[in-house]
Amino acid sequence: MKVNNKYYHTIWLKEDDIRVVRVIDQRYLPHQFVIEDLTSVEDVIQAIKDMHIRGAGLIGVTAAYGMYLATLTFPKDGFDEYINTVAQKLQSTRPTAINLAWAVERQLEAIGSSDNIDEKIQMALKTAEEIKFTDIDNCKRIGYNGFKIIEQISKQKNGEVVNILTHCNAGWLAMVDYGTALAPIYEAHKQGIKIHIWVDETRPRNQGAKLTAWELLNQGIPHHIIADNVGGYLMQKGMVDLCIVGADRVTYTGDVANKIGTYLKALAAKENNVPFFVAFPSSTFDWNIKDGINEIPIEERDANEVKYVDGIVNGQIENMLITPKESPAINFGFDITPAKLLTGLITERGICKPNEKDIFNLFPERKKTYEEGYIKFICNWTKSEPLSNENITEINKWRNKLYNLGLIGAYPNGIGFGNISIRQKNNEFIITGSATGNLKNLDNQHYTLVNNYNIQENIVDCVGPIKASSESLSHAIIYEISPETNAVIHIHNLKLWEKFINKAPTTNSNIGYGTTEMANEIKKIFQRKNYLFNEKFIVMGGHREGIIVFGKTLDEVGNIIINKFNLL
Repeated sequence: MKVNNKYYHTIWLKEDDIRVVRVIDQRYLPHQFVIEDLTSVEDVIQAIKDMHIRGAGLIGVTAAYGMYLATLTFPKDGFDEYINTVAQKLQSTRPTAINLAWAVERQLEAIGSSDNIDEKIQMALKTAEEIKFTDIDNCKRIGYNGFKIIEQISKQKNGEVVNILTHCNAGWLAMVDYGTALAPIYEAHKQGIKIHIWVDETRPRNQGAKLTAWELLNQGIPHHIIADNVGGYLMQKGMVDLCIVGADRVTYTGDVANKIGTYLKALAAKENNVPFFVAFPSSTFDWNIKDGINEIPIEERDANEVKYVDGIVNGQIENMLITPKESPAINFGFDITPAKLLTGLITERGICKPNEKDIFNLFPERKKTYEEGYIKFICNWTKSEPLSNENITEINKWRNKLYNLGLIGAYPNGIGFGNISIRQKNNEFIITGSATGNLKNLDNQHYTLVNNYNIQENIVDCVGPIKASSESLSHAIIYEISPETNAVIHIHNLKLWEKFINKAPTTNSNIGYGTTEMANEIKKIFQRKNYLFNEKFIVMGGHREGIIVFGKTLDEVGNIIINKFNLL
């Protein structure tokens, strides 16, 4: 887009040195236009964490370039361990925007495709560039698809001005170019449709007042900045024809995480029959989360962002305290807007209603992946007499301990969680049976022997009085790749999960549990992380609350869990 009549992307390689990544430092906007050079992964981490750059799409692209910069400064020994440590640090900088984890995982896969260091560097650069230009293309498509909505309203108003309200900044500064929520606005302006934009200030960091207004000013689009609380009044008075916002994470059921305050605007829009659309690229979907309100992690930022504001004072950017100094503040960065409040979702593939059926119709390949998860896991079960008590005494002892701690059990809806297994011979293992998490006490009728499996075809063969747990493939791959492992336990605990996600070895957040993809992901983690054999602790990034622990004996595994649980 244009700045002083010159075209810019938000991120690019320095013209005469591709070892330098350049970004627009958004902390200084709208008062100063500052270009920052990032020369190391530490620079990238700071730029993301301290919001030199922001916006889900741009965070993802910047993280991809961060992985590239990391390949340029690797230590002489331990490249794989180093690059995976970098990946974890990047993923922990901003937990809500899923594009970050998505981009980092793409880089890990690309970098891991070669054993040659020079080829790893080239693959990292190539992948970062691909992610960048895919982002640009997706935003252009979002703009064209969303433009049709504005065009239709314009026709209904006989060419009169279409008033659009937006929240935060989901323009080109939040992506690489064009933006998401602003992309349809830019396309409508280009097509000659009369538009006017209500720009929410978006406290506490004022991205609307600072960034969206600055973008619109540079593009010559009529707008007014409003206090966040004005939107409802405007809707009551019929002064808003359409709301369009961006997103940081969207569930496959249509719930949306976006900048704090989005939920209140959606409530006002619903009350006043104002169409409310969310625009985002498909990389913002989280295909493993169904319930956005209860499952999407919400970032809590520094309280000083609430207590202080910055602005121009005597030509200098200054911070000013606006609250009593001793008054505490709290700063949640995002909220969740449930699908029922939304009119539709605008993606690069088109527009759909915010529900599971319509989303999967627009992305049918994701529906196939989803359906091949634990629901359609193939279990070749040979029913037999209960296993002998000597085989399950030890396993049941630890199962009871973990059940009493709530680490294995069931949710209020009756769905059970957690399972436990021990190796028998070769890769055969005894595991708790399917749907036993909600049972307080188990006996030998609740365990089965897995004696064969095929990970790629999602098949488990088992013998016993009950079918094997749907998590059997995750256990199987650990026994296969780690001969010294003789026990595996899968637990659920939200506080542990939040404490260790992206700090301990963590699976890709786009991969669901009980799937072939999850088993393959665990295998990749073992291959990438040599220190995993010491930690023996895996966080399931795409399976909220899920953690897998393994070791030589059940006592070792159980004690690892108890020790970490006691840290809480």
